[in-house]
Order: sequence, then structure tokens, then C-alpha cells
Amino acid sequence: MKEGKSKNLLNARYWFCNGLFTFIILAGFSMVLIKAFRLQVLEHQVWVERKRAQTETSFQVPAYRGTIYDRQGRILSYSVPQFSLAADSRRVENPRKLGAKLAPILSLPRETLQQRLGSGRRFIMLKRHLSDQQAVAVSSLKASGLTMITEYKRFYPHRQVGGQVVGFVDTDGIGLEGIEKAFDRLLRQDPTTVGRFRDGIRKSLWLDAEPPPEPVESYGVKLSMDAFVQYVAEVELEKCIQQYRARSGEVVVMDARTSEILAMANWPPFDPNLTERRDPDLYRNRAITDYFEPGSTFKVFLVGAALQEGTIRERDRVYCENGRCVLAGHTIRDVHPYGWLSLPDVIKHSSNIAASKLALQLGGERYHRYIKAFGFGELTGIYLPGEVKGQVRPWKKWRPIDLATTGFGQSIGVTALQLTQGIACIANGGQYVTPGIALEIVDAEGQPVKVAEREPGRRVIDKRVAGIVRDMMKGVTQEGGTGVNAAPDGYTVAGKTGTAQMMDPETKRYAVNRYTSLFTGFGPAEDPRIVITIAIREPHGAIYGGVVAAPVFRGIAAKVLPYLGVPPSFKGADPPVQFRLANAASCEVGKPSTRIVRSADPETSSTMPDLAGMSLRQALDRVCSLGYEPRIVGSGRVVGQNPEAGAPLNPDMSVEIILRDGT
Repeated sequence: MKEGKSKNLLNARYWFCNGLFTFIILAGFSMVLIKAFRLQVLEHQVWVERKRAQTETSFQVPAYRGTIYDRQGRILSYSVPQFSLAADSRRVENPRKLGAKLAPILSLPRETLQQRLGSGRRFIMLKRHLSDQQAVAVSSLKASGLTMITEYKRFYPHRQVGGQVVGFVDTDGIGLEGIEKAFDRLLRQDPTTVGRFRDGIRKSLWLDAEPPPEPVESYGVKLSMDAFVQYVAEVELEKCIQQYRARSGEVVVMDARTSEILAMANWPPFDPNLTERRDPDLYRNRAITDYFEPGSTFKVFLVGAALQEGTIRERDRVYCENGRCVLAGHTIRDVHPYGWLSLPDVIKHSSNIAASKLALQLGGERYHRYIKAFGFGELTGIYLPGEVKGQVRPWKKWRPIDLATTGFGQSIGVTALQLTQGIACIANGGQYVTPGIALEIVDAEGQPVKVAEREPGRRVIDKRVAGIVRDMMKGVTQEGGTGVNAAPDGYTVAGKTGTAQMMDPETKRYAVNRYTSLFTGFGPAEDPRIVITIAIREPHGAIYGGVVAAPVFRGIAAKVLPYLGVPPSFKGADPPVQFRLANAASCEVGKPSTRIVRSADPETSSTMPDLAGMSLRQALDRVCSLGYEPRIVGSGRVVGQNPEAGAPLNPDMSVEIILRDGT
């Protein structure tokens, strides 16, 4: 009996232990399955991302800022690779010693460098955009904790030529003024993110058969501006400014057929390479941001409107009151006393009294409508930031004296660009065409991608009326006219002088000794090709537009018309000369011989210099001084060139400068 009970007890224990063991095995497998399910299904994405974080990484391939060209393909602005110096202060062994070594190289205070190197931060930017010499000197230290980062710095090879138009960027390459700002989102594209693997010590590995992608250039812009025309305008403007000790001045040169801007010069000049001289008074493009009273230049628009409306005819005569006329208690005077003047003589002799009578006869509403139609009091639509509308008051607020004085360009404000565009409307037969500064969007190779769009034009006056006004303006530059000094030898031009009193900002009255001297016109008169406006503010020694501003027109037209291939209309002009714009990096304004060179003569051409070992700036200055605009390949110091040193120079050849990092 006892044996049976013992046997049953053993069997029970056996089955209990067997069941318990089986349960433990099944529970273990269940836990494994549950864990596997959780890892493989529920938490799958979490662990995939963790795996990627451990074995994969990414880097950004920068798209450096695109190039800006002039209409002939000359480079006005491009990006140059340069090193910036950063540090990991935790890896710096001796901040005090390293700071003392870096201070003279970077031209920074030693104490500041020592403090930053000892701050314990993982990343510190010590100095951006090192010169080639600084980069070599830093690399020679071979100090731990220092890192050279390749960035891109904007370079303007022609310096102040078109400086206010091209504009500039900040340290991060963001456009702040001019074309650089207007086309910033096009020129500055986002970098491309590219993936790669890394090993257990977090070292990057590139496993693809092809090499990693290199930085690419963003889209660029081709301007209507011509660097040679721009240079000529700046030189002639500066001559006038210096001769008459003027405060400032603007010149606008426009293609009469297309209203494309060929030049937009400002004085004082501005070099966008000089970051320390970025004074708003220098980089402001006064041709679109500052307005002035147009004075007698405005009479041509009055006459055009009056002829179009039929309030006066071409052969009518106006009595000019012998030089003095009283209107509503205000006295209007002419410089010289005149009696009866024909309409062409009103323009030729610039009678204020006749202009006031024409304005009163035309009426405020109609005159105001034509002022707006010619583009005054409105933005021109040009792709440049900072443009102002000028000042045109509603006609209902005009008193009779306001209407009269507006006839000869007082109590109204215009910009140099607006005045140029209005004259271009007369030059092209009465059609207002929106001015343009950008021709094309181009790719990294300079090939056109898209044509820049402009708003459609509008008819302002009939072609016949425009022709009549054009003939009257032609008389201004002929013998007896106020603008005789504007006519270059061999060409007939049409234009209008202006001398406008400036308002005293304190007294709100016209100052007795402050004037704006003006001349605007086009040439050749028979078939207009260029329109030029000159505004000289506060000249001394002379004030009349025919004396101060008209010679600037003559100087520009005498050089630009032959350059554009326009033959002289009669004897007395020099034959057209082919010019080539050289680099202005080491030139001064007012020295044409250093910036403009004739096309190379095969009999006197020299050989290609040896550029090896030079810095990029040295090589650029050397090559550009020969009249070539080189293509830059790589970064660092010059290691090669094409053509090779000693090769004979050819005016049509292209020059390539090959660089390699010095680290």
C-alpha cells in the first residue's frame, strides 16, 4: 500500500516537473516571439533609423552663387572659393600659445583669440574668407583643433565700374543691394543633400564607383549693361564733377530702340570689393533712388502733349513778354528777354514764360495725364531695388501757378531713369517701352536659359508729333541753341538743357545758390541709337545745363556711338575704333589709358606670363591687365594655366587659371 502511494507521488512529481519545464520553455519561446514581434514589427522603424544613424551620414553639396555678366559676356561678379578658419577648442592643446601664433597671421587681437580658443566650445569660427597668404601660414602651423572650411566670397573684377548697379552681398553671400539683391533667390540656390556611409569610428566612406559630387554654380544673370559704356560714362561724369566741384551726379545711357540700360553711372563711385566702405551714401543708386526737379528739360514733354492735343500747332508763335511775366502775384522770368517766339524757338531758347502759357492753355487734367503717360510719378518697372516714384501731385491740387511752373519743370520731382525713359519715348516715335536691365537668365556655362520678361509698352504720342519734337530738340544742339556744347564731331544729336533750382530743406524755399545742371538727349538725331541723361547736383563755377552737363553728353556720345558701330553722319568724326575693356582691379577712375586698351596688334603682342605659384588675386590682376577675363578652375594657389607660359597672346583666345588647395 505504501509502495503504491510512493509510486503515485513520484509520478505526480514527474508530471509536475515535466509540465513546469514545458511551461518554462513555452513561456521563454513566447517571450522571444513577443520580443521579436515588437522589434521587427512594432519598433521596426525606430531600429532602422538607429541603424542608419550609426552607419549612414549625409553632407551638403553647396550651390555657390551664380555669375553676373554684362551684355558682351564680361564677368561683373562671380564667386571665388576661399578658406575660412574654424576651431574645436576642446582639441586645442595650448590656447595661449596658439592664440599668440594666430594673432599676427589673422590680424586679430591676441587676447580675443586666446579667450575663444580656451572657451571649451566644439565649434568656433575664428575668421572667414582668409587670403591665400593667411591660409598658407595657418596650414604651416599644423596645430590640432584648427579646421579650414571652404567657403565662397564674392569678387567684382571691374571694381567700381557699375558698382551701384551690380550691388553687393553680405558675408553669408546674401544679396543686399543692386542686381545681387534683385536676383538673390536665383543667384543663391539651396545646397543639395547627398548620403554616404561611415565606419565604427565615424569616419565617412564613399562606396559608389563615381567620385562624390562637387559644388555647382547656381544660375546667373546677363545684364543689358555694357561694361565699356558704363566705364566711359563714369569717366566723363567724374571729369565734370571734378571740374565744377559738384556734390554728386548721375548718368543714364539707354538703347533708344529697346529701352535697355547700357550704363547707369553714379558719383561718388562705389567699389563693392571694399567691404569697409559700404556707406549708403556711396552704394545708393541715385539714378533711381534720388529725384530732382527736371527744370527746362520738361518742356519737351509739355510741347509733345500740347501738339498731340491740338492746343498749339507747329507753326504757332508765343509772346514771351520780353522776359518778365506776372501770374497770380508770382513773377516768371526768362534768362534772356524775348518777344514773339516760334514753337521750335521756344525749345531752342528754353523760354519759361512760353512754357507756362502752353501749360495753362493745355489745362491741368490733360497735362497731368500726359505726365503720367510719359512715366513720371510711377515706378518704371526696372529690376532694381530702391526705386522711387518721384513726385507728381494730383492735378486737382494744382493752383494756376503750380500748373504754370510745372510747364518748365518746377514743383515736380523725377529720377534720372524716368527722365531718360521719357526722352526715349520721343526718340523711338512716341512709344513708351518699359526699361530693362536684365537680358537673360543663364546657366553655369553662361548659356541662356530664359529671356527676362518686361511689361508691354504703350503709345503716348503719335509718331508724327514725336518727329516734330525731335526736330525741335535737334535745334537745341545747333548754333544758337542752349545745348550746342553737346554735339560731338561728326554726329547730329537732339537734346534739351535744364537748370533747376534746388529746394532748401530747412526753409522749404528755393535756394539761391544751389542748382541741378541737366542735359538729356539722343543721337544720332536722324536715327536715334542711344539716349543719355546727365544730372549734376550743386556744381560750382557754372550752373547752366548747357555749360556743365552738355559736354558730358558730348564726351560719352563721341566714344559710345563708334563703339556701337554707328558711323558718323558727316565729316569731322574719327573712324570707329574697336575697344576692349581691361580689368579695373588696380586702376583709378579718370585714367582711361589704364582701363581701355585697343585690340591687340599681332606685331606688338607679348607672350603669356608664368602664373605658377601666384595667389588667385595676383593671377587675376596679371591676366586681366592684359585685357583677358580668365576662367577659374579649382581653389587655392595657381598650379597651372592655359595657354602655357611663353605662348603668344591672341586677342580672341581664352585664358584658364588652374588652382589647387595648399593644405
